[in-house]
Amino acid sequence: MSSQSDSLWDVAVVQRLGDRSLQEDRAGFRLMDEPASCLLVAADGLGGHRGGDAAAAAAVNAVCTTWESQPEADPAALRRCINQAQESVAKVSANYGNDARTTCVAVVLDSNVAYWSHLGDSRLYGFRQGDTIHRTKDHSVARLMFEMGELSEEEANNGPEQGRLYKSLGPDAAQEFKVAEAPVRPGDGFLLCTDGFWVSLSETEMATAMLAENLEEALSDLAELAVNRSNGHSDNVTVCAARLRYDARLTQ
Repeated sequence: MSSQSDSLWDVAVVQRLGDRSLQEDRAGFRLMDEPASCLLVAADGLGGHRGGDAAAAAAVNAVCTTWESQPEADPAALRRCINQAQESVAKVSANYGNDARTTCVAVVLDSNVAYWSHLGDSRLYGFRQGDTIHRTKDHSVARLMFEMGELSEEEANNGPEQGRLYKSLGPDAAQEFKVAEAPVRPGDGFLLCTDGFWVSLSETEMATAMLAENLEEALSDLAELAVNRSNGHSDNVTVCAARLRYDARLTQ
């Protein structure tokens, strides 16, 4: 799914089931002309918990509908979205014995600034001219062990601790989260993905895809590569991205 018509952004969303029987990832985007702004969101229902797909769907729907009511690229707008997602997921989780949980990563953009937030190990990457300039830090035991020097980055990405999260959306409707901010330049790209995507791919491969003329096609190729590299053990794969057109500020 993509949008490349009259928007300031090239946007694409790609998903693969992988080797799972159920798709527990969800993703979405919204584009607004007045004011000119963009929203991306992705969520990954936690495996081993009932209702992960419902929790992920509730999070993405809440973020999208909340932002549509006030489509602004500012930290307050993003906080409203995440707070509403927390409340929605908590209600859904109650239907599953307070067990349903999901990761969530979201970004709001205009042609000058980006604001993003995340809970869990679904990631945001920011790219500029083929270089990685932003990457979120997973809320996982593996990440903590990496920062303490107990695991290498490869071990953190591929070991059993990688899926052990200490933050996610679930029955606790008051989970703490932070909002990050960065300036945006023409050509910059922001990529959101679940762990089924990033665990099998390098940042160089992602950065190269963000430079491709056809963004959706490039991300589709990477999603297939992520599945194939997992050798029959692929998780659900989800990636969504937005790239600011180089002529964006000239067309405003």
